[in-house]
Amino acid sequence: MVWGYLSEFWNAITAVGDYTVEWFQSVGNAVAGAIGGLFESLTHHFYDIFFGIRWFLDNLQEMFSILFTPLTFIFNFVRGFFSSATSDLESLGIETPEITLLTENIEAVFDSIPYFSLLLTGIGGALGLFFFIVIIKKIIHI
Repeated sequence: MVWGYLSEFWNAITAVGDYTVEWFQSVGNAVAGAIGGLFESLTHHFYDIFFGIRWFLDNLQEMFSILFTPLTFIFNFVRGFFSSATSDLESLGIETPEITLLTENIEAVFDSIPYFSLLLTGIGGALGLFFFIVIIKKIIHI
């Protein structure tokens, strides 16, 4: 059925006039160029759209990293402060053979607290969030 349609189409084209092989090649090249130009234009517009989305998301990421830099600094400082304030001096590299700041009972209390490092992280995060809110409020009142 398809071949019959194609033969009828070919007979209709050749009945109009004598066309050379070069003419069919030039028509084929023109059609191929038009289809290629259509797809090139279409893909170019899609590329522009995705490029714009990428530009927007990159700038959004940069904005969030700039906004959260003070919060990250405060969080790291507070967490480091609490973890170094509650650790023994030998783990910090300070030798104290004669001085004992924390007795064994106090160290036992700190060691008995479950998830103490997670607790320190939570305290550091809460204080960092508090300082971040204070900074934002100060910026709003300026």
